[in-house]
Amino acid sequence: MRNSLLHPIFSESQCSREQLCPNSAWRLLLLGGLFSVGMFVILLRVAVVQSELSESYLDALRATTVEEEILPARDGRILADSTVLAVDEEHFAVQVHYRWLETESNSTWLKLQIRQRLSREERRNEDLVRRTEQRILHEKETMIQTLCDLTETSVAELLETRTQIEQRVQKIIDNVNLRQSRETKAATSLSDDEDSAESEWQPDWILRWASSVRDALTTPPQRNDADRIIVREEEAWHTVLENVSQDTAALIGEHPERFPGVRIQTATRRSYQAPDVAVHLVGARTRAASDDSETMGVAEGRTGRFGVEKSYNHRISGVSGLQRTVRDRRQRIVSSEIVREPVGGRDVLLTIDLPLQLLAEQLLAEVLGDAERVLLKPATQATLENTETLTPPEPEHIPVGGSVVVMEADTGRLIALASAPDFDLSMFSHGTEAEWLAVNSDTRRPFVSRFQAMALPPGSTWKIVTALAGLQTQTITPQMPFDCQGFLKNPDEHRCLLFRLHGRGHGTVTLRTAMAQSCNVYFFDAAVRMGTAPLIQWSERLEFGQRTGVDLPFERSGTVPHPPGDPATISEAARRRFEREAPGLAIGQSRLTVTPLQMARLLAFVANGGWLVTPHVVSDEGFSRKVDEADDSPRGFLRRQIPGVSSETLNAIRDGLLAAVEDPMGTGFRTIRVPGVSLAGKTGTAESSPGKPDHAWFTGYFPAEQPKYVVVVALEHGGSGGRAAGPVARELVHSMHNRGLLDEPHVTHSGTHRNAP
Repeated sequence: MRNSLLHPIFSESQCSREQLCPNSAWRLLLLGGLFSVGMFVILLRVAVVQSELSESYLDALRATTVEEEILPARDGRILADSTVLAVDEEHFAVQVHYRWLETESNSTWLKLQIRQRLSREERRNEDLVRRTEQRILHEKETMIQTLCDLTETSVAELLETRTQIEQRVQKIIDNVNLRQSRETKAATSLSDDEDSAESEWQPDWILRWASSVRDALTTPPQRNDADRIIVREEEAWHTVLENVSQDTAALIGEHPERFPGVRIQTATRRSYQAPDVAVHLVGARTRAASDDSETMGVAEGRTGRFGVEKSYNHRISGVSGLQRTVRDRRQRIVSSEIVREPVGGRDVLLTIDLPLQLLAEQLLAEVLGDAERVLLKPATQATLENTETLTPPEPEHIPVGGSVVVMEADTGRLIALASAPDFDLSMFSHGTEAEWLAVNSDTRRPFVSRFQAMALPPGSTWKIVTALAGLQTQTITPQMPFDCQGFLKNPDEHRCLLFRLHGRGHGTVTLRTAMAQSCNVYFFDAAVRMGTAPLIQWSERLEFGQRTGVDLPFERSGTVPHPPGDPATISEAARRRFEREAPGLAIGQSRLTVTPLQMARLLAFVANGGWLVTPHVVSDEGFSRKVDEADDSPRGFLRRQIPGVSSETLNAIRDGLLAAVEDPMGTGFRTIRVPGVSLAGKTGTAESSPGKPDHAWFTGYFPAEQPKYVVVVALEHGGSGGRAAGPVARELVHSMHNRGLLDEPHVTHSGTHRNAP
């Protein structure tokens, strides 16, 4: 049987063997052309990607974010003797990674967890992969329950926290991706506008064809839900529990297998061990504003707000560490390193004597009515031996506020520095709204440090400066007699208190008896005769009207009155008006105001032989620190001698101050004298605004023969200096005497012992 191909295309009668059929050639050419066009488009796309879009693709793949985390450092402590007043304490918070918190687990994260737990061969087993996935999801739920059991937190509370975190993160996700979508639409709209501009001269079919080709070549594929932007918060740790115990933190750290996705965040918090002791002196630290350049690098961004915490902020503050973490475009960690190790702050040792500080604060609290009167009682007849005076009455007025200063006369070391009313320093770390409201609504202004920020008229304590100016100008001499009739010229003005109360004067007095009995008329006469110029001159030489340089912030300078305008061109009428202020200025009134620290300097100047000391509350190397950024001059343990002051002048003033306390006719004999201690000082009662009680002062030093300490008590609107301020000073001196502080060898500025045998 003969086989043959019956199909016409294979028939020799249709086409010869040597020549192709025209239909077949056309088909081959068509297929070859289509293939060539496709390859041309592919190669063109590859060329565009390689030449023009390569950097864009590579940049997207290489995109990373840098995250910097602050590593806390401890701030230095504040100590008084061996007692810690301020210290940093660690507190612990529980943080959970967001992927372990979210309700619906992220598929990419879940696959990554499976890949970390199973090998490549094990991942081919679908059943094993499914069981591993279920185990991971079970660990998420078990972890939350275990945390609740360990920290004694309700599951509902922790789930509520998780919900809040998820809502916050989801809001960030939506905002970021919405912004990206808007930017993409804006770019598309701009492209359409360009196409519209081209369509004015091109036919529609050409424009559509060109646009399709361009989009195919240059436009990346559209993002789907799986390719959305991953925000940093999705790969971050979130705090779920605050202030867990140290034992709990240690247990979580020791058993990571029980708490997957959980870590302990350690931070420091300022703690005041005695929050009601020396509050104005110690000060407080709070978190600073993020843009505060002064605190950049400081531990947790804290800075001192007042007191030693502020003035020695640069010394106390630790320098926080810095950990830098680099993440890829899906927020996975690429690298993590500590670029700066944390450095702790240095300790500060205060000069105060803590028992004396506590006594001073207790005495002020009793005077202000904030504490029961336990220590501050009227002197008894047995205490005032060999005297016929009566016990002093209770104070006539409750002061608005008060301060106590006890300072070493030779060095300026502040042994006690108290201000009242006070407050609780713990408010700055964990105070309640009710506590803040109570303190802020107190009209007595508890936050004011009255030892340096309360400027009051000094009253009769200023007679020390008037006596100094009078003796140096030889307007008066120690033995010069003066007849006090109770008033200067007019019985209705410039009078002594004795004349106002009993209608008589002090009789014949000298400087000693005038100081002891606080004879106003004696000093009125001296001021009128020498004029205001010497009073102003010596006030300024003693640095009144300017800050003392104490190493504490917010010090006030007080006020020394000056003639209006240029003294060379001042009118005669203005000069006479200013001269009429001389009597008031002589007894510490007029427009004169001083701070308790300034008066402590004055008494130290008299006690140590004419040296003006710089008060300070921090010992050791703290003396060379600055007080604040507004003042570029260094503050330190400084003292300088005031030239031109004779020893005879100082001896005459010392004699008068000793008589004011030790002489039976002295203003401080009844209420201030301490048997067994030679105390020299001056009481002062400064007039206040009409209708308000006077300000009460006492300034003194002791022991009088070999002065070691200065004491100043100032009570704002406290009434009589002898009745209100004097007893406070008496209790302080009596306590120091009983504790033996007055018997200890004392080193002077030159290094010799003042009371050595």
